[in-house]
Amino acid sequence: MKNTSYKNKQFVLLGMTFLSVAGIAGCSKVELAQSTVTLELGDELSENVADYLQNPDEKILKGASLDLSAIDETKVGSYNAAIAYDGKIYPFTVEVKDTTSPQCEAKDYIYMQPGTLTMDDLVTEIKDASETSSGIVSCEQKEDLVVCDYDDMLQEKAAVDNAEPYDGADYQESVQLDDEGCYEVTAQVKDSEGNFTDITLNVYVDGTAPELAQNVIDLDVDASGISIEDINTDDAEKIADMLHELPDFSNAEWAAASDAFCGDNVISYEYEQKSFNLQKENPVEVLNVHCTVQDQAGNENEADYEVTVTYTGLDAEALLEKTGLIMQIADTSDEKKKENTKASEQTPQVAENKDTGNSTDNSTPFPNGMTADEFDKWLDYLELNNMAAYNAYMCGEWDGTGEYQGNTSNANACYNSDYAQQVFAMVNQERANNGVAALTWDSSMASYSDRRAMEITTDFSHNSVGGKMNVGENIAKGAVSPEMAMDGWMRSDGHRANILNASYTKISVSCYYDGYTYYWVQNFAY
Repeated sequence: MKNTSYKNKQFVLLGMTFLSVAGIAGCSKVELAQSTVTLELGDELSENVADYLQNPDEKILKGASLDLSAIDETKVGSYNAAIAYDGKIYPFTVEVKDTTSPQCEAKDYIYMQPGTLTMDDLVTEIKDASETSSGIVSCEQKEDLVVCDYDDMLQEKAAVDNAEPYDGADYQESVQLDDEGCYEVTAQVKDSEGNFTDITLNVYVDGTAPELAQNVIDLDVDASGISIEDINTDDAEKIADMLHELPDFSNAEWAAASDAFCGDNVISYEYEQKSFNLQKENPVEVLNVHCTVQDQAGNENEADYEVTVTYTGLDAEALLEKTGLIMQIADTSDEKKKENTKASEQTPQVAENKDTGNSTDNSTPFPNGMTADEFDKWLDYLELNNMAAYNAYMCGEWDGTGEYQGNTSNANACYNSDYAQQVFAMVNQERANNGVAALTWDSSMASYSDRRAMEITTDFSHNSVGGKMNVGENIAKGAVSPEMAMDGWMRSDGHRANILNASYTKISVSCYYDGYTYYWVQNFAY
């Protein structure tokens, strides 16, 4: 055998090494990881070529290209894709599928009034990559409302699952729930690929409004912080405002609510000042409080109450002496307010009688010692028989039944209806001059004004022994003519405010002469 030289041997070895390397390189090939790739609708498809190859080397990764141009990731379907490398194409398939059930946000329970329940009431949000349809598929009454518990309802959670498929033909957009009770309602949401989600929850139907009960009847307010030196007005409206600013009525719990089912009722209040009385002890304000209560289902109830507010710690007697006020009444307008309310009815100023002479019997505010009941009876007779009844009485010829009996009293005392009508006309003229609608004469209130005119002859105040009507009032004494009486009232801010109060619609006037002094009364009503 022919020996080979060292040089030749070296060449052979080098050549073998080269062939070996070349052989390894030539064995590198592209191998797909999968022939079919599945993509969930809504997910993103990878654009990294390594994700589609099985154990690729660096050379392939650097030289291979990925073609996904035919794929629509937003639509379910089968699409062609490929990897190109070293002049060759390696195709594979991408399947876009929707296998995920719709994601739904639903209420845990529903508390409602009788009426229509819709899908929008049940399900608040739906998320799915495909188009969806939905509807109510089941509604059954479980229990009467009277055996249900409100607190238990608040702890409930809706059940969301994929337990039972329903045919889309069974879907209802709404159901009518007219009877009180607890209902189990199931709704279903289904996408176009048949994936579905069921939502089951309880619906409580309540058609009964809460009841209200007055919680505050009397309220005491400390008014000791008001100094008499700080009050420089004789206007009862302004004084009432000063006192009315003291308490914070916004958080007053005027009423309490009760409900057979709902344990979370909302109460709101509006109030108006009915009257404000400046008395020698403690000023007293009467409020009309309007309460509204609503349960969480929307059932509503309302009620009106009177609340008496007594202002303590105020030296009211010193105030009266300083301002020259006689007494009380400050009825207000009917505008409802949630903040400080002004009184619209004012305390009158005394109109002194300069005449002297014998006075009538002061042991009772009524002539000849009549009681309040007897006087009311006489006024009823007076209303039917006009002023002749009064004259009959003053002559001692009226016995309370319409019969005459002789017995003389002060024949000079009488009611002057002409003067009263003149004042009535003057009031409407003043209102016209100030752009305010005219008042109408209230015959039913006129007998009350006549009684008040008699009463103030012995008690010149707004106290009424025979019972007080809910009316506004101006009083005066000593004026010898309608013009003088009106002039005095119009010069007083408080009395003028009564006369020009646009909220009033009715009036009655009385003028009474006791033989020595004229007494005047105006009463106003809404």
